[in-house]
Amino acid sequence: MKRKQIFLNAASASGQILASAGVMFFLYRFLIRAVGVEQLGIWSLVLATTSLVTLANQGISASIVKFVAKYAAREKAEEVSLLLQTAVISTGLALALISVGLYPAARYILKIVLPHTSLAETYAILPVALVSLWVTIIVGVLQAGLVGHEMIALCNYLELSGAVAYLFLALLLVPSRGLLGLAYAQTIAAAALMVATWVFLRRRIPSLPILPRRWNRALFREMAGYGFQFQLITASQAMREPVTKALLAKFGGLAVTGLYELAARAVVTLREIIVQANQVLVPTVSGLQERDPDSVPAVYRESYRLIFFLAIPAFAFLVVASPFISQLWIGRYEPLFVRFVALLAAGWLVNVLSNPAYVVDLGTGALRWVLAGCMAMAILNATLGFFAGSHWGGTAVVAASAASLACGYSIVLVSYHLANRAPFGQLLPEESREILFASLLAAAVCLPYFWSYPAHSKISLRVAAGMAAALAAIMAIPMWVHPMRKRLLHWVLSSVQP
Repeated sequence: MKRKQIFLNAASASGQILASAGVMFFLYRFLIRAVGVEQLGIWSLVLATTSLVTLANQGISASIVKFVAKYAAREKAEEVSLLLQTAVISTGLALALISVGLYPAARYILKIVLPHTSLAETYAILPVALVSLWVTIIVGVLQAGLVGHEMIALCNYLELSGAVAYLFLALLLVPSRGLLGLAYAQTIAAAALMVATWVFLRRRIPSLPILPRRWNRALFREMAGYGFQFQLITASQAMREPVTKALLAKFGGLAVTGLYELAARAVVTLREIIVQANQVLVPTVSGLQERDPDSVPAVYRESYRLIFFLAIPAFAFLVVASPFISQLWIGRYEPLFVRFVALLAAGWLVNVLSNPAYVVDLGTGALRWVLAGCMAMAILNATLGFFAGSHWGGTAVVAASAASLACGYSIVLVSYHLANRAPFGQLLPEESREILFASLLAAAVCLPYFWSYPAHSKISLRVAAGMAAALAAIMAIPMWVHPMRKRLLHWVLSSVQP
């Protein structure tokens, strides 16, 4: 296995998330000052209205990653070229038709929700936003081709370069053209990223033409069969947040919904840093499924051990540090924020621990139980959330959301072990039990102390930071002596050596 390449892909994935978040922070800070919060709200609403198109991309992109890796492992470069051309032509035509149909519907929706004085500017940027979205989705299809060849580090560098270009163009165009300039900036940056990605793909696959021109029905049907299942998985996942927020607004109010948004953003950001690094194994597993299927269980086992080593202390630290985050971010101690972080951390921890099984299922094409778990999560989230919220309020909605998340992804995890006859003892690695005990102990000691404080009270930053430091100290010894720490250090050192 190309361990150095996998490590570089994982490191670049996590780094790209952090760097892109920083770029977007500066972009939105500039936009608030340049055009104001109301104009930014119009832009956000236009993007939300047109984003219905994006779901059409998820299934085909996932198919490309799997089947490019499959045919690359078989050294069939011509099939890879034909596959990518088929995907680009199919996606481009389908999205163009959807966009044409969506345009009048989007105008109608925007006319209902926006004041009359804002409609002229909104209608001006709507077609540009649709073109930008079309280009962005094509970029996603092309980048899936790079991912299928395990060129994930290059893909991450291109993605970050596109974000920086977007920021630069926005700084250049927004002061003179307003929101229309922002729409142009997004479109130009996406188009440049599309061209750059195609150039790198042609270097990797010399048989690719300058422009896609060949379409293959058999390859399209192969991609569509896999992509349809993944599309259902994506739709089930996408339903969770809107349903949760709608129930929170109904049973908890807008203030509670706002605190949930902050808590969810903190937890999901940590989740993305860990999970995106693990997602790089999808093309690796797909390739191994063709060349050496007997090694796939070992990939799962090592991936799970690494995720367990990283996720348990990371989520425990976030939970214990949440009062400090509340004081620093919100300006005061919010018990609901701390409770929401704890509840969501529990649910998302199960999601993260199931990710190695999820990745292997994606790589091998065994999507039945992944789909079952995600649909169960969506159904439970809506039904339990409504029942709990109507009886016990907003906090119960969040608890139901976390419980449905944990239940759905437990199905993914358990079904993998049953289907592959993997011992359930692997779910609690023997070498990581001390880390688990230390994390639970720290959370059990620290959280009751903070929950005893009344709402809106001031907690000393020194006290909150001290609690977080105490957790780090408690976990330092078991993490230091853990064998995975030495292996990670070895991977880091070997990756920077020539």
